[in-house]
Amino acid sequence: MKKDSQIPLYWKAPYQKEILAKITAIKDNEIQLDQSFFYPGGGGQLPDNGTLILNDNEHQIIDTYKVGDEIWHKIDPEVKINFDLFQDVLLRLNWERRYAFMKAHSAQHLISHLFKKLYDSDTSKANFEIDKMEIEILKPLSFEEVLNVMNEANDLILRGDEIKSIIVDKETYQKNYLSKTRGKKSQEDVVRLIQLGEDGFDLVCCGGIHVDNLSEIKGIFLESVKENTIKLLVDRVGLEFTNKQRKLMIELENLTTKKGDKLLETIRNKLIENQSLEEASVILMKFLLKESKSLSKKINNHTILLLSLPEVDRQIIQYSAKELCKDVFVAILAKNDILCLLSSDKSLPADEIVKILMKKLDRKGGGSKAFAQIFVKEVDEPLKLVEDSILSCN
Repeated sequence: MKKDSQIPLYWKAPYQKEILAKITAIKDNEIQLDQSFFYPGGGGQLPDNGTLILNDNEHQIIDTYKVGDEIWHKIDPEVKINFDLFQDVLLRLNWERRYAFMKAHSAQHLISHLFKKLYDSDTSKANFEIDKMEIEILKPLSFEEVLNVMNEANDLILRGDEIKSIIVDKETYQKNYLSKTRGKKSQEDVVRLIQLGEDGFDLVCCGGIHVDNLSEIKGIFLESVKENTIKLLVDRVGLEFTNKQRKLMIELENLTTKKGDKLLETIRNKLIENQSLEEASVILMKFLLKESKSLSKKINNHTILLLSLPEVDRQIIQYSAKELCKDVFVAILAKNDILCLLSSDKSLPADEIVKILMKKLDRKGGGSKAFAQIFVKEVDEPLKLVEDSILSCN
């Protein structure tokens, strides 16, 4: 078991904002100190940064990292430093950043506990930003299930349970705590555990930094759910995000007589309707391309079809391109003034024609032999230009 003096200060006093320390090693623009005040990162939590002050001169500590038992502090390499061994320096933590990570990391423990308790879904990975976290769970959950976890978490935050740091030796851990530990089990000689609640409703091996009480988190807010990845926001960042979402909802409601759930139902119906229209557009486009030879005309012995379809999206055309008849060249003026060129005629590749058009119009474009495109907004008779370009090739 480590002596008390060997226990990292970032574990013992996570709320301390500055401290006097002594330089014990120097390597280029990196130093070691006799006080482990800055957290070196780990477990998805980023390392601390801050300021080192010597003789009223401030030097930015831009990174902190650990190699074995040694913690190194990287000073801004743009600044030449003249430090000496055993000098006393003042360390000042970037406290707002540290505290934001403390809240986010503590919130992750609470959320992961509830995912496991309510839906038997373990957390496989967690990463943190300032007042933000991204969690990957092994068992995907529905949107409603995730919201249920959020509600339970915020109830516990409101209740204000304590968060305890417990440091024990390996033997004590295996005897008294191993069977109660959620997640990965420790093999370290000294084990640091984080316990939620006086009764220990959650216990995890963790070397990160945490707040003393769940109430400090203030609240957890759902940003997004995508398959097994859940993005969450904490405290003011989450509240501001929620207010922005509500503002957007009110603006949408003001555009219609529908409110709340009725508005959502209207939007869903509109999306279904648009999907049906898109599917119909694909069917129509496939039919046109299948019949392209019979609908086409001859230009310089090439079979050419020129179409103006301003309501059809480029993606639909590209998706349907495989239905194109053999030895046919098709030009389609599509939605958003995109001119799409499709070719199954080896002697008339689409990218060659688009190069001619790019040169004539001084516009950006490109593609392959089978499919190419160019933006033709405010261009007169773009389909006629295609015809002229084909004529100029021969």
